Amino acid sequence: MIQFLLNQELKTERSLNPNMTVLTYLREQAHKPGTKEGCASGDCGACTVVVGELHSDADGKQMLRYRSLNSCLTFMASLHGKQLISVEDLKHQGQLHSVQQAMVECHGSQCGFCTPGFVMSLFALQKNSTDANTHQAHEALAGNLCRCTGYRPILAAAEQSCSQRQPDQFDQRQAETVERLRAITP
Repeated sequence: MIQFLLNQELKTERSLNPNMTVLTYLREQAHKPGTKEGCASGDCGACTVVVGELHSDADGKQMLRYRSLNSCLTFMASLHGKQLISVEDLKHQGQLHSVQQAMVECHGSQCGFCTPGFVMSLFALQKNSTDANTHQAHEALAGNLCRCTGYRPILAAAEQSCSQRQPDQFDQRQAETVERLRAITP
């Protein structure tokens, strides 16, 4: 049995194929097609999603740590006790997330196939760094490839989204999410 949060919804999966990837689950079971399969080998980043995990800070207080990962290589079993966030989960109350808005304003997308993966990598960067520098942006995007735009507008979106960060729905619900993840039996 696997229990995890799909965005904010508790999922209990009792009979998943042990070889099912997060990508397959999102597209075929959760009906969230925004996460793309580009290479199926973890090289292109089109399948990038973000996972929120419990983490204790220096004072022992539990909080969420977000990390991006390639859903085409990650098996569902690894999500037990975690929060899975896909690109569809970022928009809130009809408004684009600030990372998505930065990609629009900086013209960081052309054909759009790679865009969800870039957005999710930038989301993880924004959640983990309030003042990301160019080096950190390069590191965060190292697993994402784009054949259309080049990377300058995407890096501009990274800088804008981190420098103009506003509290989002994930910040507002962090305490609730921590409690819900703590309640999942290890």
